[in-house]
Amino acid sequence: MEICSKEEVHILSVFETIKQTLLMQEYIYDNLSGKNSSATFGYQIVADENDVVSGENQRLLIGATTLKLSEIVDKIHTLNGLCIASHVDRPVFGIISQLGFIPPDLPLDGVEISWRIKPSEAMKQMPDIKRFPFITSSDAHFPDDIGKAITKFFIAEPTIDEIRLALTEKNDRRTEV
Repeated sequence: MEICSKEEVHILSVFETIKQTLLMQEYIYDNLSGKNSSATFGYQIVADENDVVSGENQRLLIGATTLKLSEIVDKIHTLNGLCIASHVDRPVFGIISQLGFIPPDLPLDGVEISWRIKPSEAMKQMPDIKRFPFITSSDAHFPDDIGKAITKFFIAEPTIDEIRLALTEKNDRRTEV
């Protein structure tokens, strides 16, 4: 789930179970105001794993929550999720573009670099990200952008604990961008 904080910083949250994800969704919905205008922002279709449409979400999902960045990070970790600062290299909604820096006491599990920049160039432009594990992804808003960048995780099984080990390069786990 990608979440927009009060400061308009996008944070990627990753959870092990549907229950954890739904608890986070409930927390976000309780702190998200506004109603979607499908004429302005498009339809927010609700579909199942078989692409069967069951309705439309009326909440203004494009909007920022009323939650501080630190509150979102704390809640993600309380639910045993991973918290990654989204598209830190982008001119809007990235933690650096919004705040100018990454708070030294913010316990992020990593940062995401978009497909638009090479990791080596990102680290030159934003030296503050060097202290975090990083991933790359497409952050796709259009079908043709899906898969433009990927991160490979070398893990024993697809679990949050294994992904956490890969991000921290422990027990022979690692990532490759």
